[in-house]
Amino acid sequence: MLSHVVGSLLCIVVLLSQQPTEPAPTPEESPIPVEKWTYRQAGRRDPFEPLGLELSGSSMVSHLNVENLTLIGILWGDRGHIGLVKDGVGRGYILRPGDRVASGKVGRIDNQGVTFEITHAGVVTKYELRLQKEERR
Repeated sequence: MLSHVVGSLLCIVVLLSQQPTEPAPTPEESPIPVEKWTYRQAGRRDPFEPLGLELSGSSMVSHLNVENLTLIGILWGDRGHIGLVKDGVGRGYILRPGDRVASGKVGRIDNQGVTFEITHAGVVTKYELRLQKEERR
């Protein structure tokens, strides 16, 4: 017990006898050179935005730009609606509500079309693709 008290007093004396430390040097005063980086976007993509190539459901659609899509058809049944689209180069994709697309997601699919919710700079915009009625000849 006496050794415990002596040890505690010794720790207190050591702590009280210490001098305050100097503040940490700023990057300009640091003995190790520190590089400063600034990013100028200048038409390039933001490096902190995800590339958008993750799998979404059973199809890979998160890279699709909705402005380049054409709505081909809509299927529906007990499990809801499915949108059939093709991109600018003619590749077909299957869209379901909630699927991620470039800068947004598929909001709703009904009998007439597909509604996307696109987010740019924190603002959500709705974009719709509607089925085109074919003219009969």
